[in-house]
Amino acid sequence: REGSTQKAALIDRVREAVDAYDSIYIFTYQGLRSTHLQDVRVEWRDSRIFMGKNKVIQIALGTSEAEEYQDNLVQVSKMLKGNAGLLVTSRPHEEVMRWFEEFSVEDYAKQGHVAEHDFVLERGPLTQFPNSMMAVLRKLGLSVEINRAKLHLMDDFVVCQRGEPITAEQAKVLVHLEQKIAKFSVDITCRWTDGTFEDFS
Repeated sequence: REGSTQKAALIDRVREAVDAYDSIYIFTYQGLRSTHLQDVRVEWRDSRIFMGKNKVIQIALGTSEAEEYQDNLVQVSKMLKGNAGLLVTSRPHEEVMRWFEEFSVEDYAKQGHVAEHDFVLERGPLTQFPNSMMAVLRKLGLSVEINRAKLHLMDDFVVCQRGEPITAEQAKVLVHLEQKIAKFSVDITCRWTDGTFEDFS
């Protein structure tokens, strides 16, 4: 069956990488879009990154001491859950940790993202929008009128509040305002090198 052939091929690729490179790291991420993950892949193209098939990757590493592919890989396997990936690399440990500590991407917030700051649009002219946007903005809850051939906001509009999750409408308003309020980062949770396992979580 095609599915089991692909599964076996992935298991082989993971084990070949374990044999070919010095260290294995698990990284976790929240809300990263595929374009951001592509940035990570490009930066680490001299290494191997495995993502999206946690269960199969766990089988490749081993799900018990009796089945682990090399000593202590079962510890790595246990840490691979949720939004996580496997980085298999020969780059120095300090470089790996520094790169992931410094990696962060600003992006538009999605629905459910918890705002870190208050953001209020004050009443008055909305010079950044053409008049043709009036219907769109009204649909998103803004009280707008055309005044002297310009769009005007008639009342203050709370785009988002600190500590509150953002609604779908608020997320759209932020995109129209070109406000990227979400920061996405990647955390390294553990490292395996030559049979030695370290938990950083």
